[in-house]
Amino acid sequence: MSEVYDRYGRPVVVGFVVVLAGLSVASAYLRVSSAGLAAAGDALISLYIAGVVVWGTFREGYDTARFRIALYGVLVLWGSADLIAGSEGAIPYLFLIGGSLLIAWESYSHTRDRGKPVYER
Repeated sequence: MSEVYDRYGRPVVVGFVVVLAGLSVASAYLRVSSAGLAAAGDALISLYIAGVVVWGTFREGYDTARFRIALYGVLVLWGSADLIAGSEGAIPYLFLIGGSLLIAWESYSHTRDRGKPVYER
């Protein structure tokens, strides 16, 4: 089964990621061109997500602490952008706090697994 995935599955996943990243970039451009600077925060977050996923696909891999921390940063960015835009409700706070906790947990787990304190890296 692994041979089939290596031969056919990986190129399909990579192609899918590239297409979605392209759509994300096009969406960010269209959002800013239609709504102006009011949509700049959402557009930058879309570009960040596309960049992180492409970076994870081609360079880093999905099963690393750096990739997960970068991905959890999306939640913090979304929560922050919604709060800056004036959104009222629990969801921006949930994203901001939840993303921060996930980043802290991943950092702690990674450091614990490596056996070195953060200040010694």
